[in-house]
Amino acid sequence: MVQERIAAAGNTDVPAYLTLTKLGYLVERTNSDGQEHWAAKKGTLELVASGPLELLGLCLLRNERGPCWQAGDSEIDEFLKRFYRSAG
Repeated sequence: MVQERIAAAGNTDVPAYLTLTKLGYLVERTNSDGQEHWAAKKGTLELVASGPLELLGLCLLRNERGPCWQAGDSEIDEFLKRFYRSAG
């Protein structure tokens, strides 16, 4: 069986944008002072990131964790122990 693999690259921007619009978000791109900014808005929620794929990640984060999406102290400690052993 062949394992499927998707890597974050330029070819994921359009599918990420299409997914956000399908989910009802209005996606906008702005460029100020040579900096590119992306925003996705739906109702009172605004997501801001450097590209469509990051916007989609924020969308999933908010959908899965809700308005209290931030990690608690114990979750942060567990993350640091797993991925940054020297910090734990």
